[in-house]
Amino acid sequence: MDQNLQSENIIKLLKIESLSDERKVQIVNQVSDLVLKRLMLRLLESLDEEKKKQFSECLEKGDQGAISQFVDQNAPEFSNWINEELNKVKNELGEVK
Repeated sequence: MDQNLQSENIIKLLKIESLSDERKVQIVNQVSDLVLKRLMLRLLESLDEEKKKQFSECLEKGDQGAISQFVDQNAPEFSNWINEELNKVKNELGEVK
């Protein structure tokens, strides 16, 4: 799903349409950071110690291509995780009304 559509969904879900664009961007970024942290945790939990070390080395180098390749090879279900975690966060935020 496209990033703009996700942002719009989050804005509507949280009922923050009336906030300034700057504040909406901040909130969407915070939600995105939360999803990213959950994905990283889920990825790390799925790896053995050797794979964790390899992934850490990829992160230290900051090579996005190597990181993507590592994830593709070691967590083929990662794209499904993205949707799952995003939906979990949306549901949790929707409950906080």
